[in-house]
Amino acid sequence: MNKKKRFVIVCIMAALILEGCGPLQDISASGKEEINTTEELYQKVQESLKNGQEEICFVTRSLKEEDLQDLNEEHDGFYGNVTQYQMKSWVFVEKTEVTLLCEISDNFYVERAVMEGEEIPEDRQEASEIRDVCEEILESFQVDESDYEKEKAIHDYLVENVSYGYPEGVETEDSSAYNVYGALVEGKAVCNGYAQAMKLLCDLSGVECDMISGQAEGESHAWNLVCLDGKWYHVDVTWDDPEPDDPDRILYCYFNLDDQQMGQSHSWDEDDYVEAEGTEYQYYRKMGLICSSIDDLKEKCEEIFEETSRGSFQVLVSDYDVYRYSEKNLQFIFEYSGARYLNLQTIGKRPYTILYFTLEY
Repeated sequence: MNKKKRFVIVCIMAALILEGCGPLQDISASGKEEINTTEELYQKVQESLKNGQEEICFVTRSLKEEDLQDLNEEHDGFYGNVTQYQMKSWVFVEKTEVTLLCEISDNFYVERAVMEGEEIPEDRQEASEIRDVCEEILESFQVDESDYEKEKAIHDYLVENVSYGYPEGVETEDSSAYNVYGALVEGKAVCNGYAQAMKLLCDLSGVECDMISGQAEGESHAWNLVCLDGKWYHVDVTWDDPEPDDPDRILYCYFNLDDQQMGQSHSWDEDDYVEAEGTEYQYYRKMGLICSSIDDLKEKCEEIFEETSRGSFQVLVSDYDVYRYSEKNLQFIFEYSGARYLNLQTIGKRPYTILYFTLEY
């Protein structure tokens, strides 16, 4: 679940009959930046929040009140949100002065503390707690790890240590489930908390990462875009984390997918985000776990169990149907593994169906 913060509307429209040129000079010669399109406005807000600005001032000739009302819908909220806006207009001047008041998120202070060595303000206790968890996670990384290895380590950490839900037990308007604190400190979050935690840890690790908002299963949803060797990939940690929570099971069904694969289960405004066309770091491709037929799966299983016995394994098959991959046709897994019981879970649609096998000995 992805939830955008609402903000209070404070609109001041001042219609002044001017005597002399004092007030007129104030707005026309104020030196404030002029913004006249919503695209410029959204970019200005995003950049200002990233820089920790609590107040954004500009003048405009064309932007109206309705252009300001959905500002928080137009950015991911990672660095903060707009809480109020004020507009001042003069009847004899074709410009309107706009002031946006912002609330800066803990993520901003954590990044500045870890990456720049800055002190976290005393009144941001939750930011300090997040920083401590992040530094502990980062210390577990090896110096020579690649961006892919760091990304996978972050993905696996979140799957193992976060469970889906609300720390308070019930959904509330200001629940920490929607942010990094819920995910990393309290260990419970919904999709926005997972996505923010993924971005924060990637940023701190030097892995380029953005958040993306869209729809999944008919509901608002948030996940990530990660850049590896110049190519972008989708990563949805929330959907790779089993529910009910099982820290011992890590899925990679939604780890490093391209637009075509992700589009089978998720939707988003493609004009708002970079194209994800990477294939090299798709998990099942990189690990050699793609099978085009049940005969390919048979060979892969023989190879897997020659190397080691294991309690579970997963592969991607392109030709799945319930009859072809029936219990009868999967008997060879018992022969290769020596297992007594076998459970199969299928995830995703053909031709990107993941088979997740759990074995008992």
